[in-house]
Amino acid sequence: MLEHDELRQLIAAAKRGPLVHAGAGAPVSIGIDGLQRLLPHRRPMLLVDGIDIVDLASGGVRGHRLLRADDLGFAGHFPSEPIYPGVLVVEAMGQLALTLSHFVGGQRVDIPDDVEPKPVRATRVHHAGFIAPLRPGDTITLCARVAHEDYTMIATGQAWRGDTLAAFAISEVFIDA
Repeated sequence: MLEHDELRQLIAAAKRGPLVHAGAGAPVSIGIDGLQRLLPHRRPMLLVDGIDIVDLASGGVRGHRLLRADDLGFAGHFPSEPIYPGVLVVEAMGQLALTLSHFVGGQRVDIPDDVEPKPVRATRVHHAGFIAPLRPGDTITLCARVAHEDYTMIATGQAWRGDTLAAFAISEVFIDA
C-alpha cells in the first residue's frame, strides 16, 4: 500500500518529464511477437505495438502505440470527435509496465523464444490524470517505471503525444510468478 506522501511524490515525478528519455538504457526493437511472449493480452486488447528502450538502471521501459481510426473505443467515444478512452490509455500504460517484471526482474533486455506470459491481475489504480486528448492517427509514446515491488508491483506510467504529456497513472498489479 502506498503512503500518501509516496503517492504524491510519484504523481509529481510523472508530471515532471519522461520517465524514460530517448537515449537512455538499451535500444531494443520488440514487436508484437515479443510482446505476446510477455503479456497475456491479445488483439483487440493488446494495446502496445512495440518496445524501443529498456533502461535497467532506472527500472524503466519505453514503447509505443499507433492509434488507428478503427481502434477499440473510437467508434463510440465520440462519433463526431473521436478521443481515445482514458481507461484504454491506463490499460496501455499498465500493459507496458507488466513487461518490467521480465526485464527488470531478470536484469535482461532480450526475450527468449521459450518465455510465456505470467498470469496477472490488476488490483488498483492509485491515481490517473488525463491532460491532453489522444486521437486517431496519433502515435503514443508510452513510458513505465517500477515504483515499488514486493507482493504486488506498483508502476508509474505515462502516455506522450509528441512532447505533450497526455496522461499518467500510478497502478498496481499482482503477477503470479
